[in-house]
Amino acid sequence: MNANGKGFIWLSPLAMAVALAGCGGDDDRRSLVPGPGLGEGNQLLVMHNGSGNAGEVDLLDARLNVQQTFSADANEGIALDLLGNLYAANDSGGSPSSLQTLHRIVERNNNASAVPTLDRDFPANGSMTLKGIAIAHQAGLVMAANVGGNSVEVFGSAAGDNAVPLASTALPGNAWDLAYDEASDRLFLAMTNGTVLVVDDYVDGGFMATPSRTITPDSAGPVSNIHGIAYQSDSDTLVITDVGDAAVADDGRLYVIGNASTANGSVTPSRSLAGPATLMGNPVDLVLDGNKAYIAEKSNDAVLVYNDVLSGSSGDVAPDEVVDSLKPESLALVVEQEPVVDLSDIDETGTDFTGVAVTSNAPALPGDPDVVVLDLDLGAMQRGFATGLDRESLAFNQMGDAYISYDTGLAVINRLATGRDGEMFSASRDRVIEGASTGLSSPKGFDVADQLGWVLVTDNGSPAVRVFGAQAGGDVPPLFSTMLSVAPWDLDYDPEEDRLFVALTDGTVAVFDDYSTERGGGGADRVITPAEGGVAFSAPTNLHGIVHVAETDQLILSDVGSGANPTDGKLYVLDDASTADGVTDVSVRIDDEDNNAVGATQLGNPVDIAFDGEHLYVAEKSQGMVLRFDNILDSAGGDVAPSLSWMQSAPESVSLISEDLARSPE
Repeated sequence: MNANGKGFIWLSPLAMAVALAGCGGDDDRRSLVPGPGLGEGNQLLVMHNGSGNAGEVDLLDARLNVQQTFSADANEGIALDLLGNLYAANDSGGSPSSLQTLHRIVERNNNASAVPTLDRDFPANGSMTLKGIAIAHQAGLVMAANVGGNSVEVFGSAAGDNAVPLASTALPGNAWDLAYDEASDRLFLAMTNGTVLVVDDYVDGGFMATPSRTITPDSAGPVSNIHGIAYQSDSDTLVITDVGDAAVADDGRLYVIGNASTANGSVTPSRSLAGPATLMGNPVDLVLDGNKAYIAEKSNDAVLVYNDVLSGSSGDVAPDEVVDSLKPESLALVVEQEPVVDLSDIDETGTDFTGVAVTSNAPALPGDPDVVVLDLDLGAMQRGFATGLDRESLAFNQMGDAYISYDTGLAVINRLATGRDGEMFSASRDRVIEGASTGLSSPKGFDVADQLGWVLVTDNGSPAVRVFGAQAGGDVPPLFSTMLSVAPWDLDYDPEEDRLFVALTDGTVAVFDDYSTERGGGGADRVITPAEGGVAFSAPTNLHGIVHVAETDQLILSDVGSGANPTDGKLYVLDDASTADGVTDVSVRIDDEDNNAVGATQLGNPVDIAFDGEHLYVAEKSQGMVLRFDNILDSAGGDVAPSLSWMQSAPESVSLISEDLARSPE
């Protein structure tokens, strides 16, 4: 499996703390040949698949000491997404196989196991025995080698209980593993007949089966059975492992193949390793960390390390390091990435956005897109998508998946931030969180806290904030709920200060400090009542949209007034949000002061807002408009007109799309 598909997450402070609290490991066979760089490198995940340890996933530190172990249901190939969620193939339950997604596995407790509130399984219908997998991060796809079915099965990375394959690529033989180079849209397939199939334009070409080229290492033994495969794009190099005869414990091989993107036919590897000193018998998987190779050697119960696998002599060369590992099946590299700010917390100028997503409840005509993406200047529509649901609020995670609330649950739409133009909700890519166990009565606004792996949802029908695991799916209970005495509409979570702001329909804001640990158990720490001249705004007041601007510690609020009155909407800016308590004067009030007319503001029912660090986007439902108020924090207030506007049928929510969503691994 290629490095791009099998690793790369960013580590939060919690993850780093876990990493430093390792419990040690077995050094009996360590450093047979002490090499340079011992102890330098990244963490490693090892999936085991023996008779007594199938599904155990060890987290190893840079010195390959076991830090903690997780019990998965899956037992085959593994790959990490950019948020630290582990995707794993499972062939232990018979045919069809399934895929499991494990929430932020590096940060889980030692000896933890999969739970439905955090993790999800989805069937790989049509598959026989899934083995190696790879993730296309930008496209939001999971590609799996289907041994016994002579195919590659492709699923959306956000798929759930009702998943069906997005594509099934028929092959001329069985692939054990695969490496996908997303930058060039090229797929490399490790075939059990001893060849590597290369497919160019795999995704853009519609997942076609016709291979562009076939690579056959000319130094293979009499029995060749390619298993592990990794691609280094910078040097255009493939590293592959050959288990030979699976019943023989000393005939494994490794090949390094240069110019991999164009190699064709019988190829002489630039390096071939084989022989008793290599300890390779059944090298079933490998990953690359730069020029260092980690190899899962199953028959000899070890993880083998070659510090510079791309260079050096061929032949019977011993690994630089050998570590005991009982029946390792697959590996994934944990590489620290620079964290990206949650989309709802981008409040500094200079961030590049590509568009603003708007939900319509309901669209002008049945069948029209109910989610559209507009240009930032509200001058044109870029694309549209049909959820087919009674859509409410929308928010994106850093992978570019959209979470959309509707009357009875949440939908998770795979990579809606970056594509899906003209498409509809699909079980092959998308999922829902819905059912009696969710406790959801009328979900409205929410926030996605990627660093916690949480989705925080306001429940207007049964007043509460309900917090779900971001990878959960189906009829699952929330991780926890914070009960409220007043119906909420929207919220904003500040991850840096661990503070939650909840907009309530009685015109107040509930503030919860230390939310991730206290979870609102003692009630709100403060309740803010917007005011002017020390006097709270008179009823009807009904807060809906809320944005906390962390850089300036300000709240931006939208007030729909009476939901039945289409002309009494208002916007407020309130200072010192983190410490404000009780009746608090606003610093900006955009209001024509005539509840019987919208005035120049065009505000009647401003149901949602989004802020780009300078300008405020408003979903103005009663007027059927998306509005933009420029330089909102410095506004003089009063009956000011929006700077820009777009006519949109019943806009319900707005969410900005930043250009770094669904990024490729660095």
